[in-house]
Amino acid sequence: MQTTTFAPPAVAPSTPLEELVPLSDNRAAVLLSTSGVVEYGAHEIGGSLHFARLLGDHRHGQWSLAPAGAGRADRSHWDGDNLVLTQEWDIRSDAGRPVRTVRIITFMPPQPHGGAPSRLHQIVEGVTGAVEMHSVFQPRFEDGRLPGHHEILERPDGRRTLRLAAGPVTLLLDGPDHTRDAFGRWTAAFTAAEGSRTALTLTIGDPDPGNRPHPDTDLLATRRDWQEWTAELSYTGPYQEPVRRSAILLRALTIRLTGAVSAALTRSLPEALGGERNWDYEACWLRDSALTILALVRLGKLEEAARWRRWLLRAIAGDVQNLAIMYQLDGSRTLTERELDWLTGYEGSRPVRAGNAAATQVQNDVYGEVVEALVAAERAGLPADAGVDALMVALGEEIMRIWRRPDAGIWEVRGPKRRFTHSALLCWQGLHLLVEWAQARATTGAAVADTATIARWAAERDTIKDDVLQHAYNPQAQAFTQYYGGRDLDAAVLLMATSGFLPSDDKRLISTIDAIQRELTDPAGFIRRYLPDPTGRVDGLTDDEGAFLACSFHLVEALAYIGRTDEAHALFDRLLGLRTPHGVFTEMWDATRRRPLGNTLQGFPLWALIGAALRLSLVPGTGDRVTLPGQRTADTEQDAAAVAA
Repeated sequence: MQTTTFAPPAVAPSTPLEELVPLSDNRAAVLLSTSGVVEYGAHEIGGSLHFARLLGDHRHGQWSLAPAGAGRADRSHWDGDNLVLTQEWDIRSDAGRPVRTVRIITFMPPQPHGGAPSRLHQIVEGVTGAVEMHSVFQPRFEDGRLPGHHEILERPDGRRTLRLAAGPVTLLLDGPDHTRDAFGRWTAAFTAAEGSRTALTLTIGDPDPGNRPHPDTDLLATRRDWQEWTAELSYTGPYQEPVRRSAILLRALTIRLTGAVSAALTRSLPEALGGERNWDYEACWLRDSALTILALVRLGKLEEAARWRRWLLRAIAGDVQNLAIMYQLDGSRTLTERELDWLTGYEGSRPVRAGNAAATQVQNDVYGEVVEALVAAERAGLPADAGVDALMVALGEEIMRIWRRPDAGIWEVRGPKRRFTHSALLCWQGLHLLVEWAQARATTGAAVADTATIARWAAERDTIKDDVLQHAYNPQAQAFTQYYGGRDLDAAVLLMATSGFLPSDDKRLISTIDAIQRELTDPAGFIRRYLPDPTGRVDGLTDDEGAFLACSFHLVEALAYIGRTDEAHALFDRLLGLRTPHGVFTEMWDATRRRPLGNTLQGFPLWALIGAALRLSLVPGTGDRVTLPGQRTADTEQDAAAVAA
């Protein structure tokens, strides 16, 4: 190893979110910057972080691998339809001409079905000339607090590996030898000569030094895995690239071993800089997971749906009346919210939270979303399951019992409970789909409910619709409002246009869409969820937030549904312009600063994009698709049975 001097650590500004790239193996995940710094990562999604720079600074854990003294990569892109990242740096002459180039290929091999240690591979390739490379490895366990116990171990082949451990978490770093410097960092310098290939591998959770990593073999396997997975995507419309990339990123949120789906890969990234809306989204919301599964099913993917159904049965555990609106990724229910006060927050946005107090809320809409995903999966070819049948019948009975009760709504307000319009709409949708499902099953001789039960569901469905029409529409506002008897608007009500609740020429629906478009559009032309109130009257919080990107995709669907397809296409195209160079959406868009905010990678805008793209392939004002992605056909029967098995 050559002798070199590493720059002393210094506090740097927070990395812009558009420069972060997510990598996942369907158990663990990291966020890597285009400057070659791993800024966020844990031994498993939702676990305690050992890389927490994103929520603090370098002292809270990071791993930098880049040319000495370099900044952002000159080129950073995916290696096809996968999560294999290629970044290249050009080292320039005094005249500014690139004279030396180095490439780093970074990836995490997808988890096999039986589970295996998570690995983050970084393969350094010398392209032209000779480039000095610096690796600075500085994990901090327990969410950025502990340096860990260290050992230098020897592999059976004589190579040395660095092992760091704290409590149940063990990290093994293979590659060039790292030595500890005066600042507690583990550093290595090496030369990437033209034609050379040097691999650095971080193994997460495997304390056995005998299990040597095989980066090149893993790279081939990773590319093959993604090629096979994306080959099954059935979308054939005009938005191929964004739909396929969104599906790939949604897969990154799924947990292969358990079947859960994380709402996001991060926690506590702010919805407004300096504000208090900093929430932990590394958990499995029933709503978010159902809508992620629904999007994948609509694109022809059933494997994730089969695993999620099994996870759902374990998580609910036979007690629908005590159903939680979110769970940990292993299916447990304790998500106590706490503040990590040693972390300074992204751009100083505090508090940094882990856990989520919304776990104890009542949110009546979740029943409708879960039913929708389960029905769609079965219609697309996933075989019927007795446990799922019993769960769906129980969900129908629970909707009958709870739909009149006030709740916290889809936006998890921390203010007073209300009769939210969206919650009532989704209860209607749940019963509507259950009636169709039960009637269809009865015609096949596999009845799941007797005729009296189906009739009760149908009658209550109609009662809910009458109730919404009577109490949620405000004639003065000329809109269906956020809650019964209110005046405030809510972009979640746009989903009324995609559920078949009202026909596309209904004047109340059209005026609602117009009102939301008029009053909730931010200066950049994107849709906010609702208008927060500085008194906390609306949601119990006093600060503001940006545009919620999923809501703009909901507007795309609504506009297309009522026949305003030119507007819908124009808005969709503008939304695509907000993606990062790697096709990622964050949760929010700050119109004032013109930058993304909120947790990333998040499922909400991705499945909303997929839904909007599919809606743009429909005949306006109808439910008739031009193409039917994910539809059950004779060709899918055999594959679906294999997936279920």
